[in-house]
Amino acid sequence: MNQLSYFKVGLFVIAASVIAIIGVLLLGVGTAFKKTTLVETYLEESVQGLDVGSAVKFRGVPIGTVEKISLTNAEYATRKRYVLVRVGVEPGMFQVLLSEAGHAGLQTEIERGLRLRLAPQGFTGVAYLEADYADPQRNPPLAIDWRPSYPYVPSTRSRITQLSDALEKILRSLETVDLGRLVDGMEKSLTLITKVAEGANLDRLAAQGSALVAEIRDTNRQIKALLGSDEVKLALKDGAAAAKTARAIVDRAEKPLQQLMTDLPQATDAMNRMAKRLDAVAKDMPETSAQLLQAIQRVNRLVASQQRDVERTMENLRTISENLKEITDNSKKYPAQVLFGAPPPASKVMQR
Repeated sequence: MNQLSYFKVGLFVIAASVIAIIGVLLLGVGTAFKKTTLVETYLEESVQGLDVGSAVKFRGVPIGTVEKISLTNAEYATRKRYVLVRVGVEPGMFQVLLSEAGHAGLQTEIERGLRLRLAPQGFTGVAYLEADYADPQRNPPLAIDWRPSYPYVPSTRSRITQLSDALEKILRSLETVDLGRLVDGMEKSLTLITKVAEGANLDRLAAQGSALVAEIRDTNRQIKALLGSDEVKLALKDGAAAAKTARAIVDRAEKPLQQLMTDLPQATDAMNRMAKRLDAVAKDMPETSAQLLQAIQRVNRLVASQQRDVERTMENLRTISENLKEITDNSKKYPAQVLFGAPPPASKVMQR
């Protein structure tokens, strides 16, 4: 190989190295000048699988990366041993919320349930931070006794932690169960069921069941025969005729009812006029009553003034009535006396 070939190879290597260095510098400069906002959260669980540079996603959309992982007692004067995770959020994601005075927008979203949680990325053991909304009542923020250096977003337990806690509660509940007593009770129940099954007369039960089925079939047959009889058909026919007659009666009564409803307003008006007349008569009643009272008083005075004459006349009438009664009795005993005069003389025999 001559010197020209060596020169070409060296020139190619130098050019490739320069291009690679420029690319690395461009990528580094882009990352260095990228504007991010730091947000921190605190986790009360293991962050195994989460490293600096791990992704931070909001419902699957990348919004930043993990910038720092530490313990809270290493950053703040506190006895609480939470895991501190600081996140660099890219512009255009939560930048609007973080740019408000005092981070009021972020605080509003936190009150609505914005939380950060640890989430696994596949089955490789790698984890990332997931931002999402959860029930704020069931996922309250952790208690802190320091002032965060950066905007604070509360965290919630990961799905795996929640599942392990639920399984742990179930296992603790099973530990309190007396399995021996439970097994003994099940054995006693099975023994009792076996005795009942052995003591039951299955043949008799089967016979009774067959008899019951036969009775049901017989009853069904009788019902079919009853429904198909001439009496039932005639009754249905009579019912249809009665319904038709009732319909005709209703149709005939419809017009009179309509006429009655038409005349009802006129009758109401007539009754109103009659009521007005009665009101007028009632108004004249006091004057009429006064006149009637005067007439009654006059009659009373007339009767009082003629009372003696009336009593004398009544006495004479009573005397005349007695005389007429005596004459009538005599005419019944001695009819000839009415025509010929005095009564016959008394008998001598009767005198003795």
